[in-house]
Amino acid sequence: MCGILGRFYRQPAHRSPFSKKDLATLAHRGPDGSGVYTDPHIQFGHTRLAIIDLTEGGHQPMTFDSGRYVVTYNGEIYNYLELRTELEAKGERFVSRSDTEVLLAAYKVWGRECVSHFSGMFAFALWDEREKSLFLARDRCGEKPLFYYRDGQCLSFASELKGLLPLLTSHPALDLSVVDMYLHYQYVPEPFTLLQGVQKLPAAHTLMLSLDNWFAEPVRYWSVEEPGKITGLPTDIPGILSCIREGLEEAVKLTLRSDVPVGVALSGGIDSGAIATLAQKHSSEIIHAFSVGYPGRPHYDEREQARSLAKHLGMIFHEVELPVDSFVEFFPRLVQIMDEPIADPAAFGHYSVPKAARDMGIKVLLAGIGGDELFWGYPWVTKTVGINQTLASLPWSIQQLHFYGAEPNFNDAFRIKRAVYGTAMRSVSAENPFRPTDVGSRKVEQMPAAVIRMLFDTWLVSNCLSIGDRVSMGVGVETRLPFLDVELIEIVMAMRSKHPDHTFGQKAWLRAALKGILPEEVCARPKAGFQPPVREWLFGVTTRYGNSLCNGNLIDAGVLNDKKLDSILQDMPKQGWPGLFFLYKLVLLEMWLCEVVGT
Repeated sequence: MCGILGRFYRQPAHRSPFSKKDLATLAHRGPDGSGVYTDPHIQFGHTRLAIIDLTEGGHQPMTFDSGRYVVTYNGEIYNYLELRTELEAKGERFVSRSDTEVLLAAYKVWGRECVSHFSGMFAFALWDEREKSLFLARDRCGEKPLFYYRDGQCLSFASELKGLLPLLTSHPALDLSVVDMYLHYQYVPEPFTLLQGVQKLPAAHTLMLSLDNWFAEPVRYWSVEEPGKITGLPTDIPGILSCIREGLEEAVKLTLRSDVPVGVALSGGIDSGAIATLAQKHSSEIIHAFSVGYPGRPHYDEREQARSLAKHLGMIFHEVELPVDSFVEFFPRLVQIMDEPIADPAAFGHYSVPKAARDMGIKVLLAGIGGDELFWGYPWVTKTVGINQTLASLPWSIQQLHFYGAEPNFNDAFRIKRAVYGTAMRSVSAENPFRPTDVGSRKVEQMPAAVIRMLFDTWLVSNCLSIGDRVSMGVGVETRLPFLDVELIEIVMAMRSKHPDHTFGQKAWLRAALKGILPEEVCARPKAGFQPPVREWLFGVTTRYGNSLCNGNLIDAGVLNDKKLDSILQDMPKQGWPGLFFLYKLVLLEMWLCEVVGT
């Protein structure tokens, strides 16, 4: 896990290497070392978090094949040992024990199709000196980020906006249509960013540029909706459950591969409980488990359940308590760490877990993110399937998923924005936030997979995975997510296409598959989700920092009506959750413009 940044120049010229200041913007992602590579067309920078092959053999940027190929790479390819054996059989030879060298050899042998051979999380830029081409790639679910900006002469890229912006000659302006999206979704859906011209390479996409094909567009190489042809899968329920159990177990075993200690983020729920149980089963060491809680141990505090499971498994248990004041004090720093404005208040809790792990010397943390998205963990998602299946059964086909109709919080934003938007927002279409849901027509039986795909392409990648990456990398910890293993996902989706399970109840397949592995009380426990004292946290933040909106960037940009500012600050918190949450999103956006963009 690392930080990457670079430039690709269309015209050759003498370029100086990246400075220490340039690399320092991503030092939190890679505190164990740094490196640069430069030639007339390319500048690569890299900050290293050493996880696999702790020697200099894993140093990056790394060259291969007598210097023809150069890569700067962020992530882990979990199946690198199997790929190394396969590539050695094809004549490739290796001088290190790193997965980075395997990545380079895979590109040499398979070209841009190499990504289809990788099981893991990755974002990388690979330069072919002979072909004068740059290959950018991102993993299937989007666990690792990659931002880029391209004009007619230079493409710049980085793991984070904080690393990208200093590479640009000027700060891009706000994209008002994306501001509107953020205020609806609470995050910015890919491939958009809040800055004009800056894009995210979407999950499961590659981008191949060359001097002759400078304006090439990203190409999708995988979709959860179309997992490929998998044969020989069981058709009976016992066989299906066995497949899920074995798939998850293999995924956990792969994610345990590390040359540094591995810990587990543990709540009281089934997802993290399954990961913890299987991880301890296959680990030769006693694993450390980390959990968060809140003063007074309110009903949503899951520390006791987590402690009980950790004790049952023989793990070493650590807990962190998060007072309201600590969230309010830390808020500006949290906004900076998150890199993008993501208004999920759970981010502070998600930060505190890897922070506690790093304090104990743990550099790799397994987590249960992805279980809800793969196994129907959200009631509003299964409700969405039903809505869209009803619409698909009508005489006309639909071109757009009604994805958030079952989620009332999303609709609240339409009502509130009309009362606060400034003149600059009048040009933004009322239907603007729904653009990512344009999917074309689907048959009734195709709707479950289409909804899962939309969930992966929006909420999972742009909210959950973005938070997870930034808060863990903010303290130099690598988070690994076994539920997002490609083989597990493809097996589940293939079986689901023949035997739909969205009407069986919340996580029905997963709960049944884990019987006999997890304690019965864990399997039967209803989903609680990560539930910090949200109202107290948000009220504290908006009270402390709300005045930043006065004469602030959002007023100057015409996003907010300055004549409504008193109403925004005084009346919104009194409107209950919808008003308080909308105000929180505004304050967070204003803080982001100051802390990250620097306006």
